[in-house]
Amino acid sequence: MGKRKETNYIVVHCSDTRANQHVTFDDIKRWHTMERAFLDIGYHWVIERDGSAKQGRLIEDWGAHVKYHNHESVGICLVGGLNEHNEPEDNFTPEQKRMLKLLVAGHQAIYPNAVVHGHHHFSKVKTCPNFDVHRWLRQEGLLGGKR
Repeated sequence: MGKRKETNYIVVHCSDTRANQHVTFDDIKRWHTMERAFLDIGYHWVIERDGSAKQGRLIEDWGAHVKYHNHESVGICLVGGLNEHNEPEDNFTPEQKRMLKLLVAGHQAIYPNAVVHGHHHFSKVKTCPNFDVHRWLRQEGLLGGKR
């Protein structure tokens, strides 16, 4: 894996799994390595349903989470994002949102010019992370960086 030379984006993702599924960091890592043949999990961070954050790729390494932008972005994935009918839904727990706020704020401190986006900003076929990241940033007072 290459080392990232610049960080222009912090990208928020979701696992596109139902809230009632017991999906863990290890599950996502297995999906990425065994089913997609990635060298490692594609994200730098995964936030599980209980709000715990598990580190994936080393922060200075390229991710594998947003096509054409892996060399310049940090990827944070929230577990969940689908309702019982497998439709997009903002069903993340308060604990997940608190941890997301901490991770985003921490990364903004390290990379002050990085723009925070949802994955769907980079792909018109994605709805991930299934909530309006920019509105959430404003509500949380995290709208730092360029936009």
